[in-house]
Amino acid sequence: MLRFKRPGPKRLESVVIGDREFSISYMIRKGMKRMILRVDGQDSLRISLPRYVQDDVLGFVLNNSEYILKENARIKDPYAQGNPFYFFGSAYTVQHHNKSLQIRGEDVYLDPLKAKAQSDLFYKSRAKELLPQRVVYWEERMGVKCSALGFRLAKRRWGSCNAQGRISLNPYMMKLSNEMIDYIIVHELSHLVHLNHSASFYGHIEQFLPDFRNIEKEIKSFTLRMQGF
Repeated sequence: MLRFKRPGPKRLESVVIGDREFSISYMIRKGMKRMILRVDGQDSLRISLPRYVQDDVLGFVLNNSEYILKENARIKDPYAQGNPFYFFGSAYTVQHHNKSLQIRGEDVYLDPLKAKAQSDLFYKSRAKELLPQRVVYWEERMGVKCSALGFRLAKRRWGSCNAQGRISLNPYMMKLSNEMIDYIIVHELSHLVHLNHSASFYGHIEQFLPDFRNIEKEIKSFTLRMQGF
């Protein structure tokens, strides 16, 4: 059975296929000729398309429902008992219980039926509690000021800065070490001076983090290690 959840006038945010609910994220690329669908993680879909038309998205997902279920079954459950749960660069061991998320010693306890929601809430709350003070610290050191600070969970981007000076940070940053978190913040704040990835941009980062190249490598290595979970 295929059921769709419609969030009013907004884009379709989730879809139920069989007994699984999938969240949907979108990548709008105007030059594309057709839609492309990817099972982007456990119970998560990513659709690239030239423009959003809800009926087209509904039909596209419906036509690919069998493929979606097969691909989803192949993806490892990141919240299975015994898997690592990352926080501040340390790996805690996932254990199951039927209560809220709790960290005890070297273990993290999750409700397996609510694990993703509990995990996402944990990272969001810690990010909103801890990251703003690090942003202020680096703003003062770098002599810059963002116009606004927001938080958004994302699969592939740790942060972003737009032309209006608004910075968005990914709460999954809380999986990283303090050093890696600081690099991402300095990276985004440097875009307030250079809204590109030129040599001048990286030279600006180097003024504050001389070892930034090695930190970049550590982040890439950590990201690859984390993808299996």
